[in-house]
Amino acid sequence: MTGFAFALRREVAHLARNRWDLAMVTLFPAIAILIVAAMLIHGVPRGLPVAIVDQDNSAFSRAVVRAVAAAPAVTITQRPADLPAAEALARSGTVWAILHVPRGASDGLTRTETPAIHILYNASFLTIGASAASGIGAAVQNVIAERGLDALHARGLPAIRIEPPRVQATVLFNPQTSFEWYLQALIHPAVLHLLTACVAVMAMGRELEGRSLARWTRETGGGLAALVGKFAPYLALLGIWAMVWMIWLLGIRGWTMNGSLMLTLFAQLLLLAGTAAISILLIVVTRKPSFAFSASALYAGSALAYSGGTLPLDGGSGFARGWSQALPFTHYLKLQMDQFLGAPFVIALPALFALTLYLVVPLAIALVLLRRQASA
Repeated sequence: MTGFAFALRREVAHLARNRWDLAMVTLFPAIAILIVAAMLIHGVPRGLPVAIVDQDNSAFSRAVVRAVAAAPAVTITQRPADLPAAEALARSGTVWAILHVPRGASDGLTRTETPAIHILYNASFLTIGASAASGIGAAVQNVIAERGLDALHARGLPAIRIEPPRVQATVLFNPQTSFEWYLQALIHPAVLHLLTACVAVMAMGRELEGRSLARWTRETGGGLAALVGKFAPYLALLGIWAMVWMIWLLGIRGWTMNGSLMLTLFAQLLLLAGTAAISILLIVVTRKPSFAFSASALYAGSALAYSGGTLPLDGGSGFARGWSQALPFTHYLKLQMDQFLGAPFVIALPALFALTLYLVVPLAIALVLLRRQASA
């Protein structure tokens, strides 16, 4: 307890003196929450700019244009004369999707062959482009169904009452298809994970100034209590920001966690503590903060991309799948999303075990090395 109290007082005094280090665990997380919340607060994209190339210029095509204009997901901002001009707008990022109504589209409503109505979108920005294309597609399908039936009646043809098999797709757990729920659940824990890695490298690397790491070990005892005391202020402040994020997402924005909130917060604290332990080990082994910062950026900075939350890894290379399983954030994210969906506690046990290993193993190795350096 003496080593814990000494290390804790020493670190609190440093934070009181150094405003930049204090800002790393107070101001920066707040800015991250505000930026991510401001970006995603609308949840579902609205008013995405699209272009329409109407070469049919018929009552049908005008009805399509009106339907697309009424769709909340998109806004018609461009009316180019031909498809090459529209594609140039998409390449420049002026529009996210294009609706092309070719000549003869309206005349072929009751024919077996008709010119295709094309919806093209920018797959370089897959999520936004697909959202714009989906908004256009829903509006066009409604007009085609309505106008096609009217065309049959106008020609005195019966409406054939044959019900073909229908395919129904149902969105589970996120029926609004909200980016807010999906992306905030991913981004903010990843930001805290990376920030913890950098803060821990900064705090432990500071003890290398003047080759004082061995002296710090001797002064504090260099044991587990000293390390816990040193990093307790950082983990406490970052843990508070994790709770603030949950309060924003669940309490203010109204999203539901069907599982255990306390288990999720505990797992997040394990993630942050394990991240700090990895940073401690990097400093103790390499004794080079620059290398430790680079390694932290490598494993914590890539955590979101390799977590499986943004890009599917099932068809990825063996390296990609292996690297994903080697990262602590992957195991935390699986537990968190399972709890959002209401998975039972037993499902969380493998992730909890993995997160515990990320804390215990690096910390144990670092403690052994610190004691050897102090006695050398």
